Amino acid sequence: MSGMSEPPVLVVDFGTSSSAAAVVTGDVVTPVPDPVTGAPAWPSAVHWDGQSMLVGALAERRKRSEPTAYAAEFKRGMAADVPVLLGDRRFRPIEQVAALLTALRAEAERRCGHPVRRTVVTIPASYAPDDPRRAQMIAAAEAAGLGPVELLPEPVAAAFAPVAGPAPVPGELVLVYDLGGGTFDTALVRIDERWHEVLGHAAIDDCGGRDIDALLAERIHADGQQWLTPLQATAAADQSAPATLRLQMAVTDFAKRIKHQLSDTSTVEDFLLPDTPAYRLGRADLAQLVAPLLDRTIACCRQLLADLAVPPASLGSVLLVGGGARMPAVADAVHRAFQRPLRQVEEPELATVQGAARWLPRSGPRVIRASTETTRMVPVSFAIPGGSARLLRWLIVPGQPYPAGTPLARVRLPGGALWDLAAGAPGSLDRLLVPPNAEFASHQWLALATP
Repeated sequence: MSGMSEPPVLVVDFGTSSSAAAVVTGDVVTPVPDPVTGAPAWPSAVHWDGQSMLVGALAERRKRSEPTAYAAEFKRGMAADVPVLLGDRRFRPIEQVAALLTALRAEAERRCGHPVRRTVVTIPASYAPDDPRRAQMIAAAEAAGLGPVELLPEPVAAAFAPVAGPAPVPGELVLVYDLGGGTFDTALVRIDERWHEVLGHAAIDDCGGRDIDALLAERIHADGQQWLTPLQATAAADQSAPATLRLQMAVTDFAKRIKHQLSDTSTVEDFLLPDTPAYRLGRADLAQLVAPLLDRTIACCRQLLADLAVPPASLGSVLLVGGGARMPAVADAVHRAFQRPLRQVEEPELATVQGAARWLPRSGPRVIRASTETTRMVPVSFAIPGGSARLLRWLIVPGQPYPAGTPLARVRLPGGALWDLAAGAPGSLDRLLVPPNAEFASHQWLALATP
């Protein structure tokens, strides 16, 4: 069967600073770039223009004209779930997430020419099974018109990303070091051919690329007081929040530009404005500036390994992903700390979405056949990977005949994956023993069936 005959699945890595998506149809992967810039990642940004919500690059282009109607990094606000004023309206973080997901879905369907009926959204490994942000991400995707939503831990996805050199081998222990735009995530992953096992994870919620940008912006303010002070005075004299916000945005964007240039060259000379003096910074200066932040990430990794009683020498490699992994200071710090081989991907900020797209066709048919097959009224039970699951809904009503292999119920595993529980033999359900939205254990009786 050709891969193109299979229904398309939208894979989304929703990040704090940027998001990426791809449509997976069988073994064919189609990226979903931002339609305005053609860039593979969309800025995780929104702008309310008074009538509709602009997202991605469109929102970025409007932030200077109407800074009070612009928002970014709203993923960090999902836990508190506090509405934010954009222009003349307040929007919850989940609504801002839904707006961006809606645009991703529309562009994905335009590119592949088919409706998207199923979605995989990656989430930080720190989102525990009872974390409300899991339910919020699912609700946002459903509000965006996406079909059944499956959650995939980011380090599991990243471990499948294409790496330079030989791929990890089954049984290898890989420490995932993910320095994203808003958070730092680390996880210890045991490699398997189909489903990598997350042995443990840890995270720092206030340690990411944006925090590096903030440190560099403070450095620029300190170094450029002579030429920034008049600009700050002008903004303050205006007494308008937009003027102050514009200056802050300009300095932050300038800091990002400096940081990105230092990934490719040892020294940068650039201009905030055409009439301001040149600003110079070296790669060693940036490394010294961010050293305390990187020390926190290394300490987080060490604590994770200590909690799992895994010595660094047992690691097969360390996988560097996330936009922050482009900084040479990151690779240097990680190598000094663990003295293990480093694995890197060509585009570290796309590692999660690329890995999720590669994981999807390897992840199995998502169908579990009943383990009880007899010729009398029998209990129906299933061997559940991981030992437990949540029953989302029954797909067959009692008394309805079904052939063998018919999906009877849909469940969500603790990691976020969706599976269908299928009949091992033809029959009909007599009585349902577990209601929707209830947790159940592997081999627990879910229903009574008549063969």
